[in-house]
Amino acid sequence: MTYRLAVLTSHVIQYQDPLFRRLAAHPDIDLTVLFCSRIGAERYFDWDLGVELRWDLDMLHGYRHRFLRNMSPKSGGGFWTRFNPGVVGAVIRERYDGVIVMGWGSVTAWLTFIACRALNVPFYLNGDNSFIEDPPTVKGRVRKAMLRWLFARASGFLLMGTMNGDFYRYFGAAPARFFLVPYAIDNRRFYEGSRMTTAQRASYRSELGIDPDAVVILFSGKLVSRKRPLHALQALERMRHREQSTLVFMGDGEERRMLESYAEQRGLRNVRFVGFVNQARMPAVYGASDVLVLPSTYDPRGTVVNEAMACGLPVVISDRVGIWGAGDIVREGENGFVVPVGDVDRLAQVLDDLTADAGLRARMGQCSLEIIGTWDYNKDVEGILAALEATARASPTGRLLPSHQQG
Repeated sequence: MTYRLAVLTSHVIQYQDPLFRRLAAHPDIDLTVLFCSRIGAERYFDWDLGVELRWDLDMLHGYRHRFLRNMSPKSGGGFWTRFNPGVVGAVIRERYDGVIVMGWGSVTAWLTFIACRALNVPFYLNGDNSFIEDPPTVKGRVRKAMLRWLFARASGFLLMGTMNGDFYRYFGAAPARFFLVPYAIDNRRFYEGSRMTTAQRASYRSELGIDPDAVVILFSGKLVSRKRPLHALQALERMRHREQSTLVFMGDGEERRMLESYAEQRGLRNVRFVGFVNQARMPAVYGASDVLVLPSTYDPRGTVVNEAMACGLPVVISDRVGIWGAGDIVREGENGFVVPVGDVDRLAQVLDDLTADAGLRARMGQCSLEIIGTWDYNKDVEGILAALEATARASPTGRLLPSHQQG
């Protein structure tokens, strides 16, 4: 049978686009993507990066999609910044077999939940929450009650990883409705874009002012406080093998000026800021690097870790990046290290170990490639189909919808 599936997502995201094409190409899925905003489809200003940008990838092709009109006067983030009442009409008119909702932090998402409940249309939750915070405030207790209500009514949960499942379970979700749909990237594009000859790698490093023999530690991401780029810089400062290393910051943001000043004041000459790098050129920066570091205070998804692993790098992350643990992609001592958040001394120690041992970097990098090879869009399509099929099996009609909605 063919499932008429809708996906509601906030805006055009470079990591989701390849997934939508694969879903649309599957013979058992008739896909429509509903976007709440045109951000990502055209030039826009990214407030975290502090730059105006347009992605240099060809997106929005190969799948049916529609931009819902956003009636909210607000911009930026927050619950009220996406108010797309047209989603209700879409659910009523199209009578989808199922709706995947990417997150629940907007008015539009809750309008979708209500419409699906009213029409007995199954809906599936796909959120990136990985860490559980106790709700000491009235607002926190209300949020907890709302999530328990929502999770009790969802037909399925599309898990990003183990810690994501722990989050759902805490709020009462039944593990029988869990389906692994890892947040993937285009592994092949990153792998192929990072392959270089020795001469090409030396030439690219020369463009960035990096010694060809240096061990390059790469911080990839927005230079904002929650990602703790300063901890990466302080770890470099404390490394015994600092002179053999170069720390490269790929990204931009509000903390860049502070980081540059810190490096200058402390005499850290082996630090490079390459700024915002668009998607087409990004794999080459990974290819010119040796280790990824991501010491975030809060980072539920950490997609840059996928990118680095697809390029064959060992990874060093904090324990507040939500993709480590049993069955997930960062495995302590195998393809990288997990450091307690804020422990700069430990961060410096593992970076020292990797800097001093080329064999260790090579083994861990190869392990990264092997792990990420199974964490891909094919796995996502399998998980989504499994969710749809499980709901269909539980239906007395053998379909996702009640018989009066089958036309």
